[in-house]
Amino acid sequence: MASVLRIVGEAVCDLVFPWRCVLCQAAGPAVRGPFCASCRGELLAEAAAYRGASCPRCALPVGPYADLNGGCSECRGKSLGFDAAVALGPHRKDDPPWREFVLAMKDERGAFLAPALATLQAEARREDFQAVPADALVTPVPQHWFRRLRRRYNQTDALARALAVALRLERRDALRRVKYTPHLVGRTRQDRDAVMRGAFAARRGAALKGRTVLLIDDVLTTGATLGSAARALKRAGASRVVAVVVSREE
Repeated sequence: MASVLRIVGEAVCDLVFPWRCVLCQAAGPAVRGPFCASCRGELLAEAAAYRGASCPRCALPVGPYADLNGGCSECRGKSLGFDAAVALGPHRKDDPPWREFVLAMKDERGAFLAPALATLQAEARREDFQAVPADALVTPVPQHWFRRLRRRYNQTDALARALAVALRLERRDALRRVKYTPHLVGRTRQDRDAVMRGAFAARRGAALKGRTVLLIDDVLTTGATLGSAARALKRAGASRVVAVVVSREE
């Protein structure tokens, strides 16, 4: 009886509130989320391909014959703060759609994309996530309380909640932002590092000792924000931090 009611309910919703694919604009009963089956398949294939075309340490795109021992030529020998990075694709203006997804999610109206992107991440990078311990934690990069008070929405929190569900891991607010920082757009790598230094601290009682943490953000640019957050997690006892983002800027 419950299954019959569910089917009827879904049919009514399809008629009254039909989904429309955000990429190809297809609509109808077959579209049950932001993407139709065809577009979702293409996104999954692109995301899976990016795994083999990016550095496992910093997620930058690399060539087919790149030496990735200890990272790529851009990150090898550098202290990043985090131990590995996972991205769905590149953050390029002329190469949609990953950048567009990130921009859409800056506004709360784009939060509906989070579950779909999280399941794509879980499927496309299954091998990476299967290597994560069962007691690993999922935590978002937090906003400063003043910015959160004004916006009342944090896209990284939406992504973290969705990924925790997709991976069946515990989501925990392990960090707090202790320093109000200006926007980093347009700043050099050195400026970003200076601005973000000491910007985060682990929450009291976070219980991170020996734990692996999946640190969630929407985009990885220079790594200043994620690096600072990862270092705070490490100071609190985390043994390994994996940065997980939607897109990676070159």
